[in-house]
Order: sequence, then C-alpha cells, then structure tokens
Amino acid sequence: MLLERFGDDSRWSSHGLPPREALRDWQDWTSKTLTPLYIESPDEDRFAAGWTSFAMGPVNLVSFESTPQRAVHPRTACGQDSSFQLAYCTQTPMHTRIGSRQFRVEEGEFVLLDNTQPYEVRLDAPHKMIDLIMPISWLERWLPDPTQFVERSFSATSKWGLPLGTYLSTMVRELHQAALPRGVLADQVGALLALAVGHQPSFKTRHKAKLVQRLLRLIEDRYSEPELAPDDAAKSLGISKRYLHTLLADAGMTFMGALNRVRMERACEFLADRRFDQLQIAEISWRCGYLDPSYFARVFRAGFGVGPREWRNTRQPCAPNAPAPAGATLDHDHECDYGADSGSALRIRAHKKQDAKAICLFDGKCDYKC
Repeated sequence: MLLERFGDDSRWSSHGLPPREALRDWQDWTSKTLTPLYIESPDEDRFAAGWTSFAMGPVNLVSFESTPQRAVHPRTACGQDSSFQLAYCTQTPMHTRIGSRQFRVEEGEFVLLDNTQPYEVRLDAPHKMIDLIMPISWLERWLPDPTQFVERSFSATSKWGLPLGTYLSTMVRELHQAALPRGVLADQVGALLALAVGHQPSFKTRHKAKLVQRLLRLIEDRYSEPELAPDDAAKSLGISKRYLHTLLADAGMTFMGALNRVRMERACEFLADRRFDQLQIAEISWRCGYLDPSYFARVFRAGFGVGPREWRNTRQPCAPNAPAPAGATLDHDHECDYGADSGSALRIRAHKKQDAKAICLFDGKCDYKC
C-alpha cells in the first residue's frame, strides 16, 4: 500500500495490496473522508483503486479512480456538520438512485448529493471521478436551498457547467502550484456552482429556503407522531398553514408527501436492519406514525411493490429503494380528510364513493375530490 502525505493533502493507492484488503481499506477511507458508505465490488479478487485528497479550507477536493463498484449511503443525522457532495464523472457514467428516483449521470456531467439522505451509486466499468465535499454551512452561502438541486444531473461541458468542470479538473492537476489561498479558490467553486445550476440568490429566496429546511427537519424529528399535521407544523414555525403549503409547493413538494417519504424510509430501515428483527410489523407501523398496521402495510406495498414482511425477508437495502409517496393534497387552504390524518384508516366524508379505507395515490394528488 502506498500512502503519502504532503501538508494537509494525501494520496493513497491499492498497489501492492491484496485486492480484498484493498477493498476494505477503500471503504474505510471513503467513510472517513467522503461520507459513510457500504461498498461492494462485482469482482473483489481484482479490485484496485487510488485517490488524492486536497484540503481547500472549508471544503475537501478528492480525485479518485477505481474498478467497478456499487456504493450505498445510509441516512445520517442532520446537523451543523451536515455536508453535500458534488460528484463529477470524468470517465464512465454513474447510475444513481435517490429514493424512488433513478437516473444516470453521464461522463462529463455532475450531480449534487445530500449526504444526510440515503442514496446508491453504481459504476459498471473502471472509472475516474472528482468529488467536492462541502459543509452545508459553506454551501448555503452560494445555494441557500441546495436540496432543490439534488436528484438531477448537470452538464459540465456546456454553458456555466463548462468552466466549472474545467476548473475542477485544473485544480486536481495544478492546485499545488496555485498562487492564491485555497479558501479563495474554494469560493470560486461556489460561485461557478451557483451559475452552473442556474441559481439566482435573493433575500426572499434565502428566507423561504431556510423555512423549508426548518420544516423538513421538523418532519424528520416528529415523523413518528401520528397526529402530526400541517396545522401543527405551521404553528411550530410561526407561519400560517396556507403559507406552509405555498412554501412547499414552490419547492415542488407537499406536506404529506414529505411526511410519508420520511415514514416509508424509516420503515424500510427498520425492516432491513437485523437489530430490529424482534419488532412486529405492527410495532414498526406505530413507530413510523401509522396507527393502523393494515393501512401501513397497504401504503408500503403501494410504494415498494411488496408488503413489509416480504421486504424484511429479502433484506433489501433501504437506501436505493426508499419511495417518495406524495400523499393527498388540495388547495393551500384545504386539507383532505384522510390525507391529513397521517395514515389512519378513516371513513371519508363528503365523498360519493364510500370506501372506508381509501389509499392516497403516490402522484401528489388526492384520489378523491374533497
């Protein structure tokens, strides 16, 4: 193994290591330097990799190459040290899955990943990438609401993406000879990133973005409360329910969609983790905020294609398959009688159809006209 340190920078290579030992070292390094990851190789007996890491003040620039691999990132706690990752594919496409959304990041494209959320990336051929690890406190100077730019790829070969891609590649080659302080160079990345994703910051958008982030963190903290509803969340944030719905609509979300997504992801994590095998499905349902276990099972099946018991038996990883159910939504000053109940099976009022246990579709619309 070759590990070199030069100042705050370092370089590692698997050269000379047995492939399986190299894979273990690779996973250990990525989890400590990039973000917690579970990594597997389709051919562990031929695994090889190498990386170079550059400290750039608040951010960390990493260039690496590897034989084919699949990496699953679990959910991590939100906090002041939360980070985002800018992954730039310089060789070989990257197959990405975030929640229920799957997309392909082509060679010459980059994607922004939220390291507090679960995701999976798969590279089917030898590849080279450049990663920039950015603390959210720094990134928000350039993108007040970075979450709106995840789950999609951006070109690094056209428009403002071209100077960003060129700048990242040049830094990997020439950073050690740069005349400017690295913190200044990092700020140039932030400015180019804002241009590349098309963000135009303003006080109004920054204020709205902060409110949306506070709301999403509130849902993360209180998803297990069956009675959690827009009224409660709005009161906690000191805003009206109408404004809460407006904020979410502008961000392309709904309250029930965000709440159900967190609940389904948590349920998936409980079911996939052997430490919780002693929990009955009903107990997991209650822990995830669903008072009616049969309703929980139907919602789970609607989002995953199988019931919670079958999911547990197959031990599928929660990161790549977590659904993004949207729940029932109406105009901003209304609530669907059963959507707002957070999953309890209630008799639907004022509907011609008298289904007692209707399930919201996962397309962001109410299945009935309230």
